[in-house]
Amino acid sequence: MGEKKGESMAPLSQFQKGNRLMIEEIQGGCQFIYRLQALGLSRGKTIEILKSGPGPLLVKVDNCRIGLGYKQAMKIICRLV
Repeated sequence: MGEKKGESMAPLSQFQKGNRLMIEEIQGGCQFIYRLQALGLSRGKTIEILKSGPGPLLVKVDNCRIGLGYKQAMKIICRLV
């Protein structure tokens, strides 16, 4: 993505490896949102993309690495920080 920091929001799956992001919104059902919160992914959290591209995404939140499928990543709306 070519946007400047904080300029616009997009699904997590649209960002590149190395990007630091803030989670702005999580779309989906209660169980999906609860599962992500249990993993440490919630609105306002800063995350870093460790692996993007084809296949699952790998993100870092706090001191944990979390793998997310493409469809899951499409439901997590973020912005660059």
